[in-house]
Amino acid sequence: MNVAIVFVVVLLLLFGLAYFTKRRFGVLGLALAAGSMLSELWAAQLTPLVADAGLVVQNPPLITIVSVVLVLLPALLLLFSGPSYHDKPMEILGAIMFAALAFALLVEPLGSALVLQDQGKLVYDFFAENRVYIVTAGLIVAVIDLLAVHTGRIRRPSSKH
Repeated sequence: MNVAIVFVVVLLLLFGLAYFTKRRFGVLGLALAAGSMLSELWAAQLTPLVADAGLVVQNPPLITIVSVVLVLLPALLLLFSGPSYHDKPMEILGAIMFAALAFALLVEPLGSALVLQDQGKLVYDFFAENRVYIVTAGLIVAVIDLLAVHTGRIRRPSSKH
């Protein structure tokens, strides 16, 4: 299968998950950042444990699978709870931002596991070359989006008896 198709499927799947759950990008974006950090810190140490548990794969390498799971796991858990959007344009924009940020954070593990050529290489090169900008913009927008979430005020009991 062409790598470009795999990239498009991954982007569409990430977009679809965020769009249909209507979750706010701020929470999901910061969860992706946390997952990326967990992946960098723990992928190499967890891979032998996963292999010892019985998961054996030839292609892609097991460390790639562990890295991808670690990056996405915090955000996937938060797709089922938390603040959500209530208007269609924000749902679409949030889903686009989620897919772009997730893919930018997955560029390294995916690129190391796949043979890149033609359109797949073009897509990979775009995200690899612009990764710093995509991640930076995504995290800034995620924090701004979190600031836009209105929390309920604490109600004090009335003094009426």
